[in-house]
Amino acid sequence: MTDTAEIPGAIAASVAALPAPLVAPTTRWLERILRDRSLPGNVDPATFVRLVATSEFAAGVLLRDFDGFVENAGALAAGYDPAALSEFAASVAGSDADTGAIKSLLRRERNRQLVGIAWREAAGTAGVEDTLVALSDVADRLLAAAAGFAARRIALRFGVVRGADGGAVPLVVIGMGKLGGGELNFSSDIDIIFAYPEDGESDGPRTLAAQPYFDRLARAVVDLLDDVTADGFVFRTDTRLRPFGDSGPPVVSFPALEAYLLQHGRAWERYAYVKARRVGPAVPESVERALFDDLVRPFVYRAYVDFGVFESLRDMHALIAAEVSRRELADNVKLGPGGIREIEFIVQSLQLVRGGRRPALQSPSLLHALTALVSERGLDASAARGLAEAYRFLRRVENAIQAIRDQQTHDLPADPVDRARLQLALGFADGAAFESALAAARRTVQAQFEAVAAREHEPGDAAARCADFGALWRDNADAASWATALAAENFPSADALAAAIAGFRNASGTVKLGGQAAERLALFIPRLLRIARDCGQPFEAVTRSLTVLGGILRRSAYLALLNENPDAATRFVRLCGESAYLATELARFPILLDELLEPGVLRAPPRRDDLARDLSARLAGLAGADAETQMEILAEFKRAAMFRIAVADFSGTLQVMQVSDGLTWLAEALLERALAIATWELVARHGRPWYTLDGVRREAGFGVIGYGKLGGLELSYGSDLDVVFLYDSRGADQQTDGAKPLDNAMFFARLVRRLIHFMSTRTHTGALYEIDTRLRPSGRKGLLVTSTEAFLRYQEDNAWTWEHQALLRARPVAGSKSIAAAFAGIRSETLVERVRRDTLREDVLDMRRRMRNELDDSDDLGFNLKHGKGGIGDIEFLVQYLVLANAARHPAVFEFTDNVRQLNALAECGALPLSGAADLQKTYRAYRRRAHRLALNDEPARVPPAEFARERDIVAACWQAVFAA
Repeated sequence: MTDTAEIPGAIAASVAALPAPLVAPTTRWLERILRDRSLPGNVDPATFVRLVATSEFAAGVLLRDFDGFVENAGALAAGYDPAALSEFAASVAGSDADTGAIKSLLRRERNRQLVGIAWREAAGTAGVEDTLVALSDVADRLLAAAAGFAARRIALRFGVVRGADGGAVPLVVIGMGKLGGGELNFSSDIDIIFAYPEDGESDGPRTLAAQPYFDRLARAVVDLLDDVTADGFVFRTDTRLRPFGDSGPPVVSFPALEAYLLQHGRAWERYAYVKARRVGPAVPESVERALFDDLVRPFVYRAYVDFGVFESLRDMHALIAAEVSRRELADNVKLGPGGIREIEFIVQSLQLVRGGRRPALQSPSLLHALTALVSERGLDASAARGLAEAYRFLRRVENAIQAIRDQQTHDLPADPVDRARLQLALGFADGAAFESALAAARRTVQAQFEAVAAREHEPGDAAARCADFGALWRDNADAASWATALAAENFPSADALAAAIAGFRNASGTVKLGGQAAERLALFIPRLLRIARDCGQPFEAVTRSLTVLGGILRRSAYLALLNENPDAATRFVRLCGESAYLATELARFPILLDELLEPGVLRAPPRRDDLARDLSARLAGLAGADAETQMEILAEFKRAAMFRIAVADFSGTLQVMQVSDGLTWLAEALLERALAIATWELVARHGRPWYTLDGVRREAGFGVIGYGKLGGLELSYGSDLDVVFLYDSRGADQQTDGAKPLDNAMFFARLVRRLIHFMSTRTHTGALYEIDTRLRPSGRKGLLVTSTEAFLRYQEDNAWTWEHQALLRARPVAGSKSIAAAFAGIRSETLVERVRRDTLREDVLDMRRRMRNELDDSDDLGFNLKHGKGGIGDIEFLVQYLVLANAARHPAVFEFTDNVRQLNALAECGALPLSGAADLQKTYRAYRRRAHRLALNDEPARVPPAEFARERDIVAACWQAVFAA
């Protein structure tokens, strides 16, 4: 052993008083640190020795930077000085030094600050809460320093991002986890999310859009903090809590964050965002309010008492127990039984349950929230006091462990020397006293965790009424036993239904379920059967529900959703009974189950502006993402929106035209967005298309014209989109203005192919729509995209009567206003002046005859709603003939593109009797409503011949009156 006499007397005496395992290693460190140096007179030798004995990290910093320690010695006893660190951060932010020098400066300052914090711990002048706050504040201010320096550097090249009002758009850093709570560990990662309030563009010599600008800035900040150099690191930085984790962009806009939390936020993220706090660089108060008041708090805290949280707490309890068993975490003070994480789950769960009604609970600080939880419905004072004491003790243990070598570990050290360091840092004379205190703290935590996890978990009357079915399920009863029980409950087709249930019970996916997933399923099956019994089609309700369940067994959080939300479960089962389409959608995309949680939204008719706004919110902040990622978002949005429309349709609150309106507006919104994405890609590569006409330079326009059901605002579920693409480019210099210019015709041809690819390519969420371009001039033989001049010439010289019929249902649905205006003029002129009215009757009858011969499969067993005699097709041809016949004298008849309003116009101009038009409208709506329901049930558009006998007669009579006259 090294002779302690080589060390100055006061220090040697302190070394001699150390626990035996620490004498030799501490002496070796002191000899290296004090070689040719002396301890300043204002430094307490005993504290100095205690610091070196308990922390090899601190000893290493003292060895490398003893002069810095001496210079700072006078301030050590005074406590943590945030003002001095703020001055340091400001000097870094304004520095012109290179990045390497700044990295070194930040790391050395971090080490000095941590040694100061450890010194005060060793001296006994700082409590654990002081230490946690100081560690968090150091991270906060050094993060501000790094962000300020990085922002200054990027501004030299690109300027600053300006928002809609011309003001600078700031980078906002959200601290999560222990940093957010002001409870940082001695050697913790810092969990952060980078965000910015709004889109814009930088104002520097080179411009960047907000997303790539802040992406660069965020990466620069992380590099300044996280990069390991010869001086170490500042903080290990973890940004995986951002939307979509590693697969999401490094920075997220506020609208994109809001959309993510609303559409994708899960229970664990609500727990995480309890700790959210703005950290690092200062931002305007209005920005901070917008972030937390408008986005974060509404996501985290429900306006009602959120008992559903207890299910996730029970889930977490089971996961913790399994993890402890699997990973042998008994010596882990964070993750082990009775550890820090259990305290966090207790407090955060109760915050989530009641925080929406009690703002005092909306604190990122655990100890502050714990104090606020003392109430008759939260924790009693004794329990809260016990948890607070246990938390403080466990956090002291955790910090002492990490201070040994500045390592992010939570395991009690097995090495005798490190064990002695830990006991000395915590003030225990021996290991037995420490073990006793640790065990007592853990027992306190475990008891409270079990009590909170078990509360509010009562089976209730509904579960009791389902007990018989539950027993059959748990006992894996045979089909005969199921049939007897189902028959006793008056289920129709009891034998067939029993066979289906028994088959599902013995399917491999069900049999392999274990643990919590199996429990969730066992809880839900009896509830499913009770709900289905009261449905109109119990057999379909159960069998289709089982199909959906089979697809979500491996993601049993969806089962938890249904178990914790009885109304959502009821809607789920009933929808499965009513619609094969909806059941299939739920089976393929279980995330749609989330849509069942908001009955008010599901009952409301969809509005055009709401659809567009919702889609914009989902895509906000993704401008820099690749096209495929954005198209995936579009596909997910389409699924969710169409599902909501279908559910509202089945609720009976939407009229058939409202359903079609909603489906059409949805398609328009998606087309517009897909066009923007496709255009952005091409413009980035080739520039924008321009032309010169009459000496004036103009930007070429592009538009999408919707035909058929899209043009007539009559889309149904699963409809294709009939479209024609037009562009406007005339005169001279018809090419793009980019680095790789293209002829405008080539540019728009590529744009159309890209757009069709986006719209029709299947993602994992499915394709958006099938695109049909056969109605373009010259059909399949014609160009995919046509200039407005060529379109006009075609209408003048070559268009057939059936193309005039199609034009009645055509309107602009996406693209530039100039194309929309040009098309409207061509359409009006054509329908007024170019219709061959001398052959119109024969042309229309011939086309109707040919379509019926090809498509009508009506027979004695069924009537084809679309193509049968007296069906939808006859009404459409009647309307088209009458509109074309009267368009020259009464242009108002083709102002609108849908059949219902064209019928109104025909009645107003006297082409049809008012009563006849009303009868046709009523019949048309009835046909469409039935066709929608058949589509939602995956059935062909055929009905029993007698079902619409009266309606068919009405249509046939009108047809006879018009065409036989």
